[in-house]
Formats: sequence, C-alpha cells, structure tokens
Amino acid sequence: MNFKFIFLLLFCSGLWLFSAAQVKFVEGYIVTNNHQKTVCYIRNIGIAESVSNFEYKLKEDNKIEKIELAKIEEFGIENELKCIRALIKVDVSPDRLTLLKDTVKSPEWEEGHAYLKILVEGKSASLLSYYDEGKNLFYYRIDNSAIEPLFYKEYRLEITPGIIEQTLFNNAYREQLKQYLACGDPNEIRNVSYTKKDLVKYFINYQICKGVDYKVTKSTQAKKGSFRFKIGTNINSIRLEAQDYIDGSKITFSQENSLGFGIEAEYLLPFNNYKFGLFAESNLYSYKSDYSDNVFNLSHDGYIAEYQTIELPLGITYNLYINQNNRLFLKGAFVPNFISGSSFIAFNADAHYSFAPASRMLLGIGYNYRRISMEVRYYSIQNITQNIYKRGSDLSQISFRVAYMIFKTGKN
Repeated sequence: MNFKFIFLLLFCSGLWLFSAAQVKFVEGYIVTNNHQKTVCYIRNIGIAESVSNFEYKLKEDNKIEKIELAKIEEFGIENELKCIRALIKVDVSPDRLTLLKDTVKSPEWEEGHAYLKILVEGKSASLLSYYDEGKNLFYYRIDNSAIEPLFYKEYRLEITPGIIEQTLFNNAYREQLKQYLACGDPNEIRNVSYTKKDLVKYFINYQICKGVDYKVTKSTQAKKGSFRFKIGTNINSIRLEAQDYIDGSKITFSQENSLGFGIEAEYLLPFNNYKFGLFAESNLYSYKSDYSDNVFNLSHDGYIAEYQTIELPLGITYNLYINQNNRLFLKGAFVPNFISGSSFIAFNADAHYSFAPASRMLLGIGYNYRRISMEVRYYSIQNITQNIYKRGSDLSQISFRVAYMIFKTGKN
C-alpha cells in the first residue's frame, strides 16, 4: 500500500476542508444610512486590524454582499466589535526626510470617510482606530464632538538615499492627552506609548477617573494565550531500507506497525483568534524487523533491525475553528530524537552496529473535537545508519495519532 499517496490524499482533502471552513459567518448587524439596524451574518471578523474587507449576508438570503462605505454607517457584533463610518483626517506627509527642517511641514492632512473600530466608548470620551497601510492610527472623540486624530509620527532622516542617519519622533498625541483628556497624575502621560494596549488602558482609566460609564468590546480587550497538556498514542507504520556495501544490495526490511505513547504541551498564541500555536512533544515508539536472503546465500544468517527511540517534535500549529467544539489543524515540526542503547542493526552474526540519531521533519493534518484530537503525520526520510561506513539507510514513517487533552488554561 502506498502510504505516501494516502497521506497526500488526506492532506489535499484537509486543505479543501480548510478552504471550505473559512467561509464562516457569525451573527452580527449592519446599520444603513437611514439608521435602520438589520441582524445579519458577517464574515472575516477578527482576522485583521483592517475593516475594509468585511462581507455579510442576510438571514433569509445566501447572497454574499460586501460592506460598502457609502451605504452602511455602522456594523459589528454585539459586545464583540463595533465599526462606524466617519469623516477623518489622515496625515500624508512623507516619513523619510533629507533635511531636519522638513519636519515642521508635518502633518499634511487629507480628509475622507472610512470605517473606524471603536476601542473604548464612553460618555466622556471615546478611543477609535483606523488601519492604514500596515499601521494603526488612533483617534478620539470627546462627548459628541468631531473625531480627531491622536498624532504620532516617526521620521527617518537620510543623509543619502537609503542611508538613515537619525530617527526622530513626533509624540504630539501626549500633548493632546494632557490638554484634552487629562485626569489624575499628568506625569503618567509621558509613559503612554502609541499602541492599542497603552491607549486603551489610558482611556479606561480616564473614564474611571471621571466616574462615567464606558464600554470596551471583546475584540479590544487583551487576550491571553491558552496552554494545553495532552497525552496521546501513535500507530506508526515504519519501514527501513539499508545498504549492504559488501555486495551493493539494498536490504528492504518489512513494513511494520507499532504502538507508541507520548505527551504534548501546546500554547495557543493570543492573536488572530488563536489560529497559531506552538507545541512540543515527547513520543516513545519502536520498530523491529528481520530480513533473510539465504534462499540465494545459504551461508548468510540474515539481517536484523531493532530500533527504539524517543522523538521530541518542536513545531507550529495552524488552527481553523469550525465552531466552538470543532476545529481542523495543520502541523509542521522539527523532530530531533534519542535512540535507546539497546537498538542495533545486524548485517550478519558478527556485524552488529548501533544506530545514529538523525533529525527530520514532520507534516500533520488533523481534526479536534472537544478534548479529543486525531491526526495523520508524514515524516521526512531519516538516515539512521549514517555512522556506518557505506551503509546508509532510509527510514520512512507515517503515523496516526490520537490525543486526549487533560487540562487547559483560558477559555479557548
């Protein structure tokens, strides 16, 4: 049976399922220009900072519509995300300068309508953000006044094209906070960086200091990673081919199935809806086979391979959540290993050799339901006799793994 073909088929099928699962809509709402609120399903929530690529469909219609700036004044998910259309100013002055005096020309404002995310919404003041060409820009609004930019600029002074002599910063946003949004110790403002984390914290403290109500959407709140600990068992299909330099023949040991056991620690990274994770494992398994050519060589007493190893995969996981209890995942890992001292390969009764550790890679595709996960893994070819003169080898392996999550931290 061609196990490589089976793995390739499963891998391609998994990629198709990943693509299909990405067409995922969550319940949200849109508000049209006539202030009519409509419950609908929205796609691409939480994938990026940008709010320019969202799509929706009405409950009674499967037709997918794009959220158009000219037609929809607000959209989002209740308690999760809120985006509004607003007239804003964006600085278009260059950030690469040849003369220091050019910094006084900044900013150069251009006005236009855009969707902004509301990060902190309060009766006294609100913090909003806009994603522009790879960077977050932050805005504020006091009461019901116009939305104003919190200005920050990083300049690169070039003595010649491509050679940066100095980096300068315009931290005007701190003066704005001090002038319009100060409450409590004004010296704390100097420690506020131009980041979502610091500005959200500052605006929350401002609302508390003023004693007014405020609201922070879940997408704004800082997320913590999720740690998971699992135990698992592997069914390994292993085959070994080795070179016998005496007669140049290829020794193909039989393909054997063996049972392995292991533990796994996984950490889901808190950004991008926990799609990426890091994992480390420790798995123990063995392989035993023999091969005889005494049909043609009656004096030869056969070949024997006994292999026992502990592998330590270290890698990354990509998760695609179908719903709260179901997810698909892809894995890739670097796999060093340690070989038991009792392992050996015998080319005859007098030629016993030890194996040599050889790192390799693995690719896996799997499905997770609640605490149980199932996965198919393909390993790159491994030469475990590289320490033996002119007797290289190819160890091939495909594994089916079942794991159970003992405990986890975090809600995800």
